[in-house]
Amino acid sequence: MKQKLRVPSWLDNMAKTEWKRVRELLDLETFNETDLKALEAYCQAYAKWKRCEIILMDKGYTFTTPNGYEQQRPEVSISNNALSDMQSISKELGFTPASRIRMDKNRGEGSSGGSNGKVHDQEMEDMIS
Repeated sequence: MKQKLRVPSWLDNMAKTEWKRVRELLDLETFNETDLKALEAYCQAYAKWKRCEIILMDKGYTFTTPNGYEQQRPEVSISNNALSDMQSISKELGFTPASRIRMDKNRGEGSSGGSNGKVHDQEMEDMIS
């Protein structure tokens, strides 16, 4: 029976919405406390990224300073950093196809005599040879 992860009360509404969306994608049987913290960080980064992108769509990527210089909006850097955080955390949580394949293969290594373990070992042998 799958456990239900409770949405942390401290997350803002945008992060809570993302939490509810991705919670359905997770393998909760193998989820632990460290994963919860990573999920919280992912959802907060998502909310930060989305907010910045909304501002950038509305106001553009640059602004003119009082001295007349064109300058990049701070939201560009904030958005890029949040997106980078999201990408690295999503790999750890298995949100990307490549990370899911890697996680499945690692799970197969521990099985006794399963075909996944044998396929994975053969791949390793091919890579080493």
